[in-house]
Amino acid sequence: MRPTITLLLAALLPFTSAAAADTSDCPASLQLPELSCVATPQGWFHAENLATARQIAEDANLAASSFEAYFGRPAPRGAVFAGGQGRAIPDDLGQAFTAAGAAWQLPWLDAPGRRAVQRSALERQLRASMPGMDEAQLQARIDAALSSATAPPDSAADRSTLRHEIGHMLLIRAFWGAPATDTSRGPGHYGGPGPDWLDELAAVLLESQVMADNRRAKLHSAEAAAHLQPLATFFDKPHPMAARMSELASRGPGAHVISGAEAQRLTGDAGWFYVQARGVADFVLDTSSDPAVFGHMAAFLANGGDMEGWLAAHGSQSGLPASIPELDAAWTQWLAARAQSPATTRVP
Repeated sequence: MRPTITLLLAALLPFTSAAAADTSDCPASLQLPELSCVATPQGWFHAENLATARQIAEDANLAASSFEAYFGRPAPRGAVFAGGQGRAIPDDLGQAFTAAGAAWQLPWLDAPGRRAVQRSALERQLRASMPGMDEAQLQARIDAALSSATAPPDSAADRSTLRHEIGHMLLIRAFWGAPATDTSRGPGHYGGPGPDWLDELAAVLLESQVMADNRRAKLHSAEAAAHLQPLATFFDKPHPMAARMSELASRGPGAHVISGAEAQRLTGDAGWFYVQARGVADFVLDTSSDPAVFGHMAAFLANGGDMEGWLAAHGSQSGLPASIPELDAAWTQWLAARAQSPATTRVP
């Protein structure tokens, strides 16, 4: 069975959360009676129960701490809304969060929620293609398809993925500021107005150690040479899922399921893009003398510069080469050395 991808799309506007009666730390204007809410200095975090809301808040706090260490700027405050089965954030709550000072919002679909959405999509497909199927047979087919198409829910991986997604939001708001609506994005961009490689680099930097190590193992595997791009190409390359995400976004916010050959292709292409983003992050951390180097890069790019210009102006003083060809040569040497003798990457 080929893989299935469930994508949750939302406009990147200052976002909303909701609170239940069992919490007192979220303002009444930001509450929904059926959801629990936790408020922290990082924002407002909503889920179907208080334990999940607290866990989401903890992951947002970890993401904010990592972002500030790697990018040298305060993490903008925001909100995560885990309303169940890809539920979009209500417009009135979105407006309330804007007023409260949330710089970003993220509707979140956790692992059990994704399974529910996938089940619903499979059921619709089977009922349409086999209208006369016995109900017990239909449900058995759905169970079998879900069992073979996706791994069981993994809480640790799910939490790492949430931190990854928050990383996108923090980068956009910390360096580009204004809401990244479709009109403010550059053509072909996957997430925000900045280059796709930097967008993913910020996200993978906030993932768990286990996820980072998995990407590093793939980076130094025998198959990597066939997939890694020269840095000049990587810095200009659109995210492999950019075109598909733009098409899905035109349908509006919500959860969308991609399966079959398309999911297999997108998973493979995007996977290597993430792997190279993790590798470039490690390479720069190992090479640069500037602990806030990613923040300085992001600020330069947000002001309309490009990597060639940043390297020429700031590469040498940051301990990096002064041009992309020189950086690519150093990257190639770094990859070869790491393949022979893997080492722990320096972190802030």
